[in-house]
This record gives sequence, C-alpha cells and structure tokens, in this order.
Amino acid sequence: MNRVMRGLLLFFVAVVLNFSVYGQDKKKDTIKIRDLSGPNSVHQQINQDTTSIETSNILPGLDGLDQLKERFYKKTGFIINADYNSQIMAATEAIGDNVGASGVFRIYGKYNLVGRGTSHEGGLVFKVENRHRYTDLPLREWGLAGVGYAGLMQSVYNDDRWRVTNLYWRQTFAKANIVAYAGFLDVTDWTDIFVLASPWSSFNNLSFATGSSTTGGSYPDGSLGLMVSAWLTDNIYVIGGLIDANGSAKEFYKSFDTFFTEFETLKTFEVGFTPNPEMPILQNVHVTLWQVDETTSAPSGWGLSGSISWELGNKLFPFLRGGWANDGGSFFTASVSAGIGYNVIGSNVFGLGLNWNQPNKNLFGPGLKDQYLSEIFYKLQVSNHVEFTPNLQFIINPALNTNANFTTIFGGRARINI
Repeated sequence: MNRVMRGLLLFFVAVVLNFSVYGQDKKKDTIKIRDLSGPNSVHQQINQDTTSIETSNILPGLDGLDQLKERFYKKTGFIINADYNSQIMAATEAIGDNVGASGVFRIYGKYNLVGRGTSHEGGLVFKVENRHRYTDLPLREWGLAGVGYAGLMQSVYNDDRWRVTNLYWRQTFAKANIVAYAGFLDVTDWTDIFVLASPWSSFNNLSFATGSSTTGGSYPDGSLGLMVSAWLTDNIYVIGGLIDANGSAKEFYKSFDTFFTEFETLKTFEVGFTPNPEMPILQNVHVTLWQVDETTSAPSGWGLSGSISWELGNKLFPFLRGGWANDGGSFFTASVSAGIGYNVIGSNVFGLGLNWNQPNKNLFGPGLKDQYLSEIFYKLQVSNHVEFTPNLQFIINPALNTNANFTTIFGGRARINI
C-alpha cells in the first residue's frame, strides 16, 4: 500500500509540473482562483470574516478598521486578521471532571508577493496561535479523560500554548487551475473538505470533520509538507498531499529534521466532483485515500473516506459522510455521519448531525461497544465581529465510561475577530 500511495503522489506531482510549464500567463487577467480548501484554511476564514455582515454591530469602531485593511490589501497584497475563541462544555455523566473549558488566540493572514491579481499569483500564508486551557483538562483531552468518550469532542482547543500552525508558500499555475502549497501545513485544510467541518464555527465533534475520525496517524495540524490541488475539468478535481507525520506545531522548525531524516509521512489523495466550481465546498462529492507510515507514537495504516454534501436552495445543506481505517493510529475503525445544516438568516446557521462509530481496539483496547452520538449547534452572528454558538452533544455508550450508557454535553462557544 505504501508503494501505491507513493506512486500516486509522484504521478500527481508530475502532472502538476507538466501543467505548470504551460500555465505561467504573463499578462494580467481576471481569472478567479477556484479554491479547494476547507473552512479552517486562512483563505476561507478571511473570506468568512469579510462576508459576515449583520445589520447590528456592537463594535462599530471595527468597521472602519475592516475598510482600512481592505484598502491596504488591494494596494499591497497583505492582510492580517486576529480572533479570540473561548469554549466551555459540561457533562451530565463523567469519569473525571464534569466541566472543561479552553481558549485560543489566533493571528492569521497572507501576503501575495508574486503575480498579484493574475492566474499565477504566489504568496506567503501564516497562522500563529496560542491555545490554552481554563480548567485542569483542555477540551481536546477532556472528552477522553473527563467524559470517557473514545474520540475528540473538540479537536483544536488543547494546551499547546504558542504554536505555528501555518507558514507556507501558496502558488497558482495553469491559469489558476493548479494550486501548490509548500511549507508548514495543516492537513485538514485540504483533506476531506466539508463546509461544516470547522470546529471554530460549526460542529465540535471530530466525527463530523476530517475522515469522520478515521484518518490515522493523529495527523499533525502544523507540519512540513506539500499539498497540491488541480482541476482536471470544470467539475472534477484532485488533491494530493505529503506531510511529516512526526511534525509538531509547537516546535515546527524540528520538522525540517524529522521530515528528511526519518521520512515518516502521511499521504493523502482525494478525487472529487462539483457542479459549482466557483464554490466547490457547497456542492461536493469526493473520495479520499490516505496512508501513514509507522512512527514512535502510532503504527502504520491506511484508510478511505467519502463525503456527499449538497446545498439545496441556498438554505438547506444535507450531508452523508463516512470512513474506514486499517489502524494507523486512527480513533475509529469505521464511522458514518449524516445530518443537515440550515442557513436561518444572514450568517446564522443551525446544524444537526448523527454519527455511529467503532472505536479502534488497537488504540483503546478490545471489547468496547460501538458509540452513537448526535450534535446540535446554532451559530448566532451577534454582530459583524462577534458570534456565539450554543451546542449539545448526546452520546450513547461512551466507550471509556463503564459506569454510564448515556451522557449529555452542554456547550457554549464564543468568537471575536478583528
């Protein structure tokens, strides 16, 4: 399997290089880059910050700052945003603390330095974060050690403190049909893309995000590597990636050493279809294949995931997603998620999801029951720069809690961005 994945990636890179030879358009054009990144990416987050416009604004002074930043971006190609995210969760049944809470401060932006405004635009993308806990357990660990759920109720609220999640070069080729990313990457930005997969503004539980919690290797979300996306036709695309499986965003520079000396990597390859190439994340069908090498913290493995998500009438957004894994340190051996999103008004979104999963016995131990869960959230855009998201999670058979067959998780998440 390892040879197959390497062969696919080498073929994919060869195709990219072949197209890039002919894709360097010297003249200015109006070709729009058809972005194939998920809602967590810097590009998509900045777009969301820009378009979340409400009639009420409790921080009116920031509107002027938005306009100033937009003018500066058009003139220089540089834009920088920041936000603070805070979340609390409480469980009715637990094996440890009933309450967990964490916060994350983020600075993110981009600087388009080459071919600005053309189909061969290139530039630097960055994201620096401070992730910290308010309680004894940060939310990423709280679901496991506090509630006894075999999985992640929240994947990004950990206690890493300062970290570099993104620091990479983004380059377009072939009339913007190919985009390459090289540097310190978050694999979830391009793998198994899904519009409601953002733990910052949509579902919390990882079962509704990348690989439905079946993508293995405890994939690093800030590691040295290469990702390439390409449109083969107006409706069919492919995305391939290769990243250091030993990387850590807390000490991102060490990935230079581990990538080239150990070369233990996570490989991903995705092929997808969309009838809407301008906004492919809204109407999308894709299949993702991944393979990870053995590391000191996880065995080798591979798996598949698939997704169907389809916007209906600009309001309703049903989805069906799932994955299967042959070890690789994945949380689940198998997982299936289904649900809906509904755009209530403006930027306000309601979400409902259902999931069945089978915990990985090689990670958690044998004899565990299948888990069933549901999550409900409502993202309320309070004003242009403030959002609040109450959420509920209902879990049947939390696999690591031998004293309870059911628990309810009450949560609240707030975000302020400038």
